[in-house]
Amino acid sequence: MDACWFIESKPAVSGQNADDTSFIGGRPRIPAGVDLPQCRLCGADLTFFYQVAFPAGHVWQSLSMAVFACTSCAHEEYLIPEMLTGVLAGADIPQGFLTQYQRNFRIVVFETRSGEQRMDYTPKIRFNRLELVPSKKTAAKRNKLGGKPNWLLDDESPATYASSVPMKFLMQWIEPPRFDLEDDAPAQIRLGLRGKPEPSRHRYYELFLGNQLYFFGTEAGHEPLVYVITQI
Repeated sequence: MDACWFIESKPAVSGQNADDTSFIGGRPRIPAGVDLPQCRLCGADLTFFYQVAFPAGHVWQSLSMAVFACTSCAHEEYLIPEMLTGVLAGADIPQGFLTQYQRNFRIVVFETRSGEQRMDYTPKIRFNRLELVPSKKTAAKRNKLGGKPNWLLDDESPATYASSVPMKFLMQWIEPPRFDLEDDAPAQIRLGLRGKPEPSRHRYYELFLGNQLYFFGTEAGHEPLVYVITQI
């Protein structure tokens, strides 16, 4: 049976600690030698949204994944991660695709033990801890790590990367949060009614238009690369 953990958000009464490893907002906890990522479309610093530390028993145990995305620009062609062409279920992801498609977002994967709270990052999203609750309900329609994906539409699970590396289901957000902002954080740039970029009137950010998100990763033992699928 596939291991599974439900993702539950826990408001942080005491604020962020240096040893927090799964959380929304605040300051990322990534290795000191990793540069804070920038948008390849506009050059702005990317916004840190959240990260999770995969627990023992998960296919990516001992690894963490931090998710950054641009909130400073909006381009019609890059509102969600680039999709593969052709039949998606059982697809082979071409070599190089998983690094090239990260234009206005970045997925940082690293050994959890090597992470450090990055004081050189100014938080934009309010901090909330994430609690990972083990569950035997692997098919439950919940935000979760592991288990079985609950597709809103058709199954789009990829099979391999570069024709040989198996792809594994990592996690899903099927109830994506609205990311509440710090008081001094700038508004997210979105496309207006006329298709022109403009500041949002809302005091929250959305990741990939607030779509349901499914994350797949390369099999353990290979370079850890992530494929993000959105459905709405």
